[in-house]
Amino acid sequence: VSVMKSASVTSCSAPGTAITYSYKVTNTGNVDLTAISVTDPHVGLSAVSCPSASLAPGISETCTATYTTTQADVDFGSISNTGTASGTPPTGPAVTATSSLTIPASDSPALSVVKSASVVNYSAPGTAITYSYKVTNTGNVDLTAVSVTDPQPGLSAITCPSPSLAPGASETCTASY
Repeated sequence: VSVMKSASVTSCSAPGTAITYSYKVTNTGNVDLTAISVTDPHVGLSAVSCPSASLAPGISETCTATYTTTQADVDFGSISNTGTASGTPPTGPAVTATSSLTIPASDSPALSVVKSASVVNYSAPGTAITYSYKVTNTGNVDLTAVSVTDPQPGLSAITCPSPSLAPGASETCTASY
């Protein structure tokens, strides 16, 4: 038996991408095979479905399974897994074959920051000003160690609510002067 794994996409760049995996199983031997099946241990993959449980010599069939990408897949940079086809000949042990596939993820880390102040103007020394820095993850991967720096002399330490941001998420960091 042989198996060739393929996918409906060549890459992914976001969670929620639907992927259909196809496993072309071929009886490369000279006897009928029964109990044809494909297994793939990828977590989150649907059950693999095959159209027929038997294959005559030289005949192929395509089994399928589906998967939906997660943020962890995008963050990791690829999805890799292996399908194993098996069939049982009239006598002897089952025959197996494997096929692996890696789908790359297009990572685009990016963020933006918009600075604002609690006052528009001031007219005397000692005016308290709170600076706000709205930080937004404008990329497609989770960001960690998120921080803001500002070289303004006399500015307090800048505090941010969280050191990590998911894609599309924002947080406001603050400092006082």
